[in-house]
Amino acid sequence: MIDLHCHLLPNIDDGSCSWEESLDMVRMAHGNGIRGAVATPHWIEGTNWQPETRVVRDMVAEMNQRIEDAGIDFKVYPGMEVGITADLAGLIERDRILTLAEGDFLLLEVPFHSLPLGVAEIISELCSSGKWPVLAHPERNSELQQKPKRIMEFVKAGALIQVTAGSLSGEFGQSARKCAVEFAKLGALDFVSTDAHSVRYRKPIVSDGLKALEKAVGADDVNSVIEASYRIVNLSKQS
Repeated sequence: MIDLHCHLLPNIDDGSCSWEESLDMVRMAHGNGIRGAVATPHWIEGTNWQPETRVVRDMVAEMNQRIEDAGIDFKVYPGMEVGITADLAGLIERDRILTLAEGDFLLLEVPFHSLPLGVAEIISELCSSGKWPVLAHPERNSELQQKPKRIMEFVKAGALIQVTAGSLSGEFGQSARKCAVEFAKLGALDFVSTDAHSVRYRKPIVSDGLKALEKAVGADDVNSVIEASYRIVNLSKQS
């Protein structure tokens, strides 16, 4: 599968701390069956985490060269994990933020506590511009954990849903695990990604989460999320 959400680039956010660790993360991911990844450093308006798109593209190019030199069959694509804010379409148009693999899908970070006001409207506006939001780890949001069915408000507005593999396997607690499984049962789980940050904690491992998903809802759902991860990259290549 392709990992659509990971913090693989070094010293750009709270992810990898060196090129050596980044390469170790790639080795670990490859050993777990992952064959490519979208590097998604945080971009949050008004903070120190607002990397320039040029910097991210250059770092991805260097990462791919290092991977090739190491002889690993793995490709990294540029992207960002973007904090929910107004005028997302304008930020994309002005090349301030990057979509997943520079295609038509934008990874939006869902906060862990309160949901921002007007999320459904922001999603609808982005869809109207021809870009499709992918909500990152909404199962870890405390409001959605209390009322998982609220996720359908955002699905109906046009959002796709990305759940973290560690949530499904219980790494982030039972509330996150139950919420992620409920999303799957509602038909509101599109992607499973690692949200990896290092080789020591929050690792680039997806297999445990996929096994838990299969146990909860069956093999068809697992096959769907694996196939969907490749479609994002393939569609991005065509756009």
